[in-house]
Amino acid sequence: MSKVLNNKYKDILTPIVLIVLLIILGQILQPGFGRSNNLMNILCKASVLAVACIGQTFVMVSGNAGIDMCVGNVMSCAALMGPALSGGDNVGLFRSLIIFIPLAFAVGLFNGFCIQKFKLPSLVVTLCMGKIIDGLTIGLTHGAPGTRIPDLLLDLGIPFIWKIRLATVVAVILIVLMYLLLNKSKYGHSLYLAGCNRNAAALAGINVDLIVIIAYGISTAMAALAGYMLVGYVGSSQLFMARDYTMLSIAAVVIGGTKLTGGKGSLVGGALGAILLFLLTSILLAVGLNDGARIGIEGVVLLLIILANCREKKMRA
Repeated sequence: MSKVLNNKYKDILTPIVLIVLLIILGQILQPGFGRSNNLMNILCKASVLAVACIGQTFVMVSGNAGIDMCVGNVMSCAALMGPALSGGDNVGLFRSLIIFIPLAFAVGLFNGFCIQKFKLPSLVVTLCMGKIIDGLTIGLTHGAPGTRIPDLLLDLGIPFIWKIRLATVVAVILIVLMYLLLNKSKYGHSLYLAGCNRNAAALAGINVDLIVIIAYGISTAMAALAGYMLVGYVGSSQLFMARDYTMLSIAAVVIGGTKLTGGKGSLVGGALGAILLFLLTSILLAVGLNDGARIGIEGVVLLLIILANCREKKMRA
């Protein structure tokens, strides 16, 4: 038991140490990088990714190499369609959320159903769904930005407590709620067991298909919420504005200790991974690297993370 706890804290401690080192490096490379205003702004941007990581963690924990490749597509669709459905006012925003989030959840359920019932690879199903969502987004909006963004969404980027942005507070609340679901509920325990060994879970009387299908529904619902947060923080909506968030969400949850093979994952670790990635991006921007070099370095970092994850798995075997 103590070994399991030590490994759990190690998964969280590693990104924390890396975050501290990156802040120190950023301060050395650009004096003022470590100022509270800059760090809170980075934290706000990372909060959007952290919400997307919630759903990605659920899918990865479910096992069978589960990955949701339509996270960015759902986020972009929500960022464009959300303001359009709301009509630009706060009352309409709640109406938009009531309509869009269940629809996003249903899309995830369909992904999970296809994966489980037809034994299709999650990579293929979610990639195809991402293309379908992009097509629907373009067809419904003609690629044009939505109407005026509701003030409540725009408030996500302003300080709420001290210099902490409202988006960060929302992300923390969602992480706490979903942490309770993942770690303190029967559903969460069943999901972990299914991720570790689906045959054992089935023998234990768990409806594995239903558990996994719900995980994919949670993923797309969280991605939709992240899309709303993104457009509120940015202040404007654009076509495909969240296209990079799929790979970022995968990288962040792996950094945070979630295993690609399933059965192990941490929402807190995913949030820390999101912070680490945005710190890295901010440092690369601060030193004046062009987009090509920055994207290339981020890709190398992602590859090294995946290689390290696979190497650790072989060492345990």
